[in-house]
Amino acid sequence: MVALVVGGLVVFVLGGVLAAMGRTPGDGVLVLSALLELLVLVQVVWAAAALVRGDRPAELLVFVLYLLGTVVVMPLVVFWSLAERTRWGHLVVAIGGLTVMAMVARLWQMWQAHRA
Repeated sequence: MVALVVGGLVVFVLGGVLAAMGRTPGDGVLVLSALLELLVLVQVVWAAAALVRGDRPAELLVFVLYLLGTVVVMPLVVFWSLAERTRWGHLVVAIGGLTVMAMVARLWQMWQAHRA
């Protein structure tokens, strides 16, 4: 969870700074976005294994939907930023990083409420 929040924060800050500088999307931000997506996929595998073992949060449907949502966020924003080859493409990636951070934090809250 910490790695995902830090990764989302890095993508958010870097994307925001590059957008403010007026730069167009380049390989660096896209590579960071891909690494963030890889971390998201690791989290999904971990959560799926826990669910299969029978460890389920109280709000199972909401948890699964958030989990699936985190998987699609970064590919969508990367696709959008590639289509939007202006400085706003970086802003889209930055907002994607922020979205992943928020969704991961909510997943963590649901998981911790289950354990309490």
